[in-house]
Amino acid sequence: RDSSTSRGLGDVYKRQIIYSGFLLSCSETSSYFNSDTNNKSKHATTTKRVKYTCDRNTTLSVNFTSTTGEESKNIAIINGFGDQAIILANQETKSGFLYSNGRYTLRGKETQASWTVGRMAPVKCSVGNKFIAQKETK
Repeated sequence: RDSSTSRGLGDVYKRQIIYSGFLLSCSETSSYFNSDTNNKSKHATTTKRVKYTCDRNTTLSVNFTSTTGEESKNIAIINGFGDQAIILANQETKSGFLYSNGRYTLRGKETQASWTVGRMAPVKCSVGNKFIAQKETK
């Protein structure tokens, strides 16, 4: 069989997640909708795009997306590292922010961040078009 016609459902779901991430990453948005016509509570989705310039010639475009309502969720969608968007779930931290999916981790505070892939040493990053050396982010 032709490999393009023998894709499993897993590939279909991956494409849907990537496409959804792409749509969320297109611009900063704020929208309100009712998920249930019988339920009058409103849900809000907000996306904020941040560009990080890092040492080791790395740049990341990060879309921080949050939803409010009955099931509040916060995710970060990373673009610019590899061919596909990387979706990270928000993790609990005492200060700053922490997003991870186990393999990839983005943590930081204010305009500083660190990007970690697997067991590699973290890459230091700062907001903007120019990398600015920073103190350790923990």
